[in-house]
Formats: sequence, structure tokens, C-alpha cells
Amino acid sequence: MRKIIGLALCVLVLHSYAQHEHNTIKGTVTFKNGNKSEPLAGAFVHWAENNNGVYSDANGDFNIEHHHGPAILIASFASYTSDTIELLNLDQEVKFELREANELGTAIVIAKRITYGLSKLDPRTTTLLGEREFQKAACCNLSESFENAPAIDVSFSDAVTGTKQIKMLGLDGFYTLIGREYMPSVRTLNSYYGLSHIPAAWVNGIQITKGAGSVVNGYESIAGQINIEMKKPFGKEKFLLDQFAGSGGRFETDLMYVKDINKYVATSILARYGTRGMENDRNKDGFLDMPTGQDFKIMNRWQFYSESGLEGTANVSFHDNVQKAGQLAFYNDDPSAYGIGINSRVIDAFAKLGRARKDRELSSFGSQYNFNHSEMTSVYGGETNSKTYEAHTDQVYVNLLYESYIGNSFHHYQTGVSFLYDNVREQYDGFRFEREEAVPGVFFEYTYKPKETFSLVGGIRADYNSIYGLSVTPRLHGKYRFNKDKTAIRVSAGTGRRTSNPLAQHQYIFASGRTLNFEMADPTLAYRLEQEVAINSGISFEHEFRLAYMPATIGIDYFNTRFLQEVVIDRETAGEVRFYNMENGTRANSIQTQLDLTPARRTEIRLAYRMFDVVSKYKYANINGPQDEMAKPFISRHRAFINITQRTRTDWQFSTTATWYGPQRIAGAKDTTYSSGVFLYDITDKFSPNFYNWNAQVSKTFKKKFEVYIGGENLLNFRQENPIQEAANPFDQNFDAGLVWGPIFGRMVYGGFRLRI
Repeated sequence: MRKIIGLALCVLVLHSYAQHEHNTIKGTVTFKNGNKSEPLAGAFVHWAENNNGVYSDANGDFNIEHHHGPAILIASFASYTSDTIELLNLDQEVKFELREANELGTAIVIAKRITYGLSKLDPRTTTLLGEREFQKAACCNLSESFENAPAIDVSFSDAVTGTKQIKMLGLDGFYTLIGREYMPSVRTLNSYYGLSHIPAAWVNGIQITKGAGSVVNGYESIAGQINIEMKKPFGKEKFLLDQFAGSGGRFETDLMYVKDINKYVATSILARYGTRGMENDRNKDGFLDMPTGQDFKIMNRWQFYSESGLEGTANVSFHDNVQKAGQLAFYNDDPSAYGIGINSRVIDAFAKLGRARKDRELSSFGSQYNFNHSEMTSVYGGETNSKTYEAHTDQVYVNLLYESYIGNSFHHYQTGVSFLYDNVREQYDGFRFEREEAVPGVFFEYTYKPKETFSLVGGIRADYNSIYGLSVTPRLHGKYRFNKDKTAIRVSAGTGRRTSNPLAQHQYIFASGRTLNFEMADPTLAYRLEQEVAINSGISFEHEFRLAYMPATIGIDYFNTRFLQEVVIDRETAGEVRFYNMENGTRANSIQTQLDLTPARRTEIRLAYRMFDVVSKYKYANINGPQDEMAKPFISRHRAFINITQRTRTDWQFSTTATWYGPQRIAGAKDTTYSSGVFLYDITDKFSPNFYNWNAQVSKTFKKKFEVYIGGENLLNFRQENPIQEAANPFDQNFDAGLVWGPIFGRMVYGGFRLRI
């Protein structure tokens, strides 16, 4: 850790001696309203090749400091065409006049300039990740795209399938509402593998919101919300080829082709094919470190506009994934060996349709539709001693909404109705579960925004669940920016609820000898378990300042999540896993501090520290009697992070990320102490050791179209020793591949190229 801090300090010292004179540039941003020019509030003004900037106030005025380099200033705002001015005299007053864009392409270009940052306009604590940000890592799929985002923890869920899972605010990823273009996507059967099935090359941007999200998007957001914006046909890129190759025999190809049918209609085809054919067993435990297999996915997107204001998109995709894992002897056709076979298929269709009212400004109708059919068959064990997990799910989602204002634009609202339907059928090891759940709902969200620096959002929704009955979900968010728009405070509070999917979301338990024990409370409920209900509240602080001459931003946030009703997965007893309800169970506290520095125009430094205090209740955790509270397993209480990115004028980019992970409690593991080697006098929880993870990447772009990159993950080659418990006896009840707290594959080197036209 000292080396990481020392590297950061060296960078600061090298730049601190430089003194740069600066001037304050004043200006105004207006927009054309008929024949009149009117002030435009909230326009973003920044210097060319520098994403740091300021926003215009209610009168369209702004003040921005100029330090060095070309005096080229850019102003942009939502659906307006950007305006660029080259200043010949730094004392002159700047006047921008933005015009409405007829096509969406301009807005997409603007979004790509923001590679990483906290949204200034959103009253919620929302981090924006642009495409260039998650391309700093080997992010072939979305589960690998959060390595440089301190708000998200990424870890392996088991030691045989190589599946990566995320955590947010100290809670598992399924407590975060993961949506695609603001429609629920990664849930039910897809909650375990869903992120790994979304190609990162298809993604245009990601928004990460901490805490309870908007009631418009549903009631399932507890820890936060992740929204994924896919590449659209009316975008800048008309052709994309992304080729990746990694050590361990991993090869993946992504392709996108866009065709403009006419001025108003465009379509795109996106395809992915991946394969992993090499058998690796680096720790010599007899099991493959990563599965072999093939992955294929194809999507067709359509997008259209009309002069009447009607616009929409329609999309359909098909995904097929086959994986094989287990003992090496299994690949040599040994009938007594332990093997794993996973086959999954997903058919997904979603659409959006909306229309702006020409007779009333800032008013529009919108609708969202989604259908998902997923099926999976997984076999665990040998030829004569195996267990099979079979699951089929169908999901239907409809959201109809209307937005407008009351009196004037200070009072904005969104209201509508939604419908969510789940049909889930699962069976495993003698257990059979079927759940048919229909949830119609209504919502209303009011925003009071008298000026750009202040907004207050209150929302409430009521839903009637065909299994659990009526529920009400209130949420509140507020934002206030002051100190010349350099300082911001945000607060949030709200409830969330979800129907647990115990088998689908905890598939790592299948790769073990544990027996399943469901403490079924009510046979009329899904899985005979109550819904999970939690309250989330938080506060965040953000301040922009200068450290020496360097632009800097510091952010501090605190969030608390308290479960009123929870479904506990209890692995504290050897050879067994229990599922049961717990009232007033887990409470999670999260504190994060982040410092972003820009020592030079093309140099970025991101430092972060995050601490979790997550405590859960278990019924059977103590062998001497009931245990009330314990630290939730496999959560690092402390984590420190540094990312340094250096770009050059010749389009080279160097990025490195180092992360320190503190100890994690290992579920069910105990350290015992004996007196005189005979009497047990103390039992304490067992924790993993501290460890570091270091990633780096170098890329070069030629003529803005062709990019080559090479990089490495886990360059220190740290690996968890013996990640599989009882690997030599895979049919024993103590066999367990799900007790993973660290890297299992070791150092991984990769390379590839991207061609954009």
C-alpha cells in the first residue's frame, strides 16, 4: 500500500512546483426560441480536450478559469447542437447560442466525452461511466466492467465456473436493480450469470446510482440502481469490430453493423462469439481453474423518429451459452470424476415508444415493454452420482408513463402505471418450486426545481402482488449546490422490496456437497418465504477545488441499509445450507471517500477508500447455541483504490489500477485454540488475509478508427490457496467450491484491437 501512496505523492510533487497564470473567462449561453434568444440554464461549458467544466446558471451566465493550452471553449446541452469558440482575446466576453439538434447523434457524442464522473444534474448520488472508462480493463462482458469504479466490488462467486459477481453498499448484486435503458433486466434466473452475458462492446454508457432509485423504475432497488445504455442505431459508429484474446485460451469477437434506412429509421445488428478451449489447472488441485465452453449472442435493434414527435426503438436478441467445468479426469471420460455442465438460452425482446406534446412544452407520453424467456440446465457430479438444476422463467414488463409540469417548470412530475409478471419453474435435488407472480402498480414522482442548484424529488408507488398483496414504496431525494456551484450535498431515503430467488441467485451452492434445508413458513408464498423488505438512507458531499494548481474533486458519502424482512442463506454449518426468513436482520453501513485529481490536461488520478460495516443475524451460527449477530461473510471491511490514467497527444493511453482488500470473514470457518492441547477454550471466526490486486493496460489509437491494446490483470499473481474445500473428495458432504474470497486464476495477460468506422 505504501508503494501505491508513494506513487501518487510522486505525481503530485512533480506537478506542484509548476505555477500557471490563469484568467477567469465570463460568458453567456442562450438558445434560439423562435426569433428570440433566451438564457439556457444548465449548459455544460468546458475547454477542448478537458472534461472538467462548469454549468451555466439560471440566467445562462458562467465563469470558467483558463490555465494553459489552446483557448478553445465548448458549450453543450442535452438535445442541442454543441457550439465551439476559439478565443483570440482572453479578456473578451463569450456568447454561445445553441440550436436544437434534429438527430440524436449530437447527444451521443456529448455523452462519450464524459468517461467518468458524478452527475451534477441528478439529485441522486449517480456516477456516470462512459465507454472509454470500462475499456481500461479486460471487459469482454459487463461483470468485468466495474474494476475502476470504487462504488462496485467485483469478485469470483465460486472456484469452478469463473463467474464474477458484484456487490454494492456491502450487499449482493441482486439487491441492486440492474436495468437496460431503465427497464429491469438482470433478475430472477439471470441474476447469477446475467451480467456476464452482456457484451461490454455493445454498451455505450453506465449510470450507477447509490441508494433507493426512482419509483418510476420499480420497487426492487434496495442498495442502488445500475442502468445500462446500449449502443443505438442513430449513433456515431456505423461499424465496430472488437477482437479480444487472453491467456488461458480465451477468445472473443464482437461485431456491430449499422444501416440507415432513411432519415427517420435506422437498424443495427450486434453479434458476439466467444470461446475458451484451454484446460488450465494452475494450483494442481485436479479441477479446472476456468470452464471451457462457447458463447454466442445476436441482437437486432431498430430506432425511428417522426416529424410529429413520435419516436421509439424495438429490439430482439438470442443468447446461447455452453460451459464445462470440473475435474481434469472428467475431460478424459473418467466416469468416476466430478464434472459440471451448464447450458443456458435466453430470448429477449424489448421496446420503447414515446411522443412529445407539441401543445405543451416539457410534456410527453412514454411506454416501455420487455419480454424475456430464459432456460437453464446444469448438471453437477459424476456419471452415476449427479444432481441436476433445471429452470425456466418468463418475464413480462410494461411501464406506461406521462410527464409534465404544474403551473411552471419549477414543478415537474412523472406518473403512470406498470405491470410486472414472473413465471418461474425450478427443480433441484428433489426440490421443485413454481412461482407465478403478477404485480400491477401505479406511481407518482414530483420534482421541485426552482433553479439548477436545488432540487427535491418525492416519489411514491403502490403495487398489488398476486402472492404478497398490497405494498407501498415511498422515496425522497434532495440536492443542493452552493459555493458558486462547486459544492453539493445530496440526501436520499426510501424503501425497497423484492421476491427472493434462493436457488437462481445462489448457484454456487450447487458445486458443493451441502444438503439444502428450506425452513418453509407459509406454503402459499413463493418458496414459502416472505418478501425481502429494506430501508435505505444516505447522504453525500462533493466539493470541487484546486490542490496547488490542479483541478480536484473530493466526494464523501454514507449509506445505511436496514432489512425489516430478509431471506438468509446460512452456510455456517458444515455440509448444509439453510434458507429462512429473518426479521430485522442485516444492517449495512457504507462509507466511501474519493479524490479525483487532474495534474495535467491528459493525466487523471483517482484515489478512493471504502469501509463496510455489514452485520447479519443467523439462527445456527454458534455450535454452543444461537448466535445473534455476525459479520456478513466474503465482504472486505476495508478497501483502498488508486487509478492513474495518462494520455498523450499522439493517442497513446496508459492506465493502471491497484486495489488493496482487507480481511473477509469465511462462512462457517473457525479458528480454534486449545489449552494444553486438550480443552477447547476459544472459538473465533476465521478471516482471509489482506491482498493486493494490480491491473494495467496500454493502448494506441490510429486515426480515431483503429485501436490496439495490451494489458494484464492480477499482475502480482496473487491466488487464493486451495479455493476448493475437499477438492480431492468431490462427493464428500464437506466438498465446497463456493468459499471464495480472492483471485483463483492468477496472472492474466490479454490483448486485442478495435476497429470503428
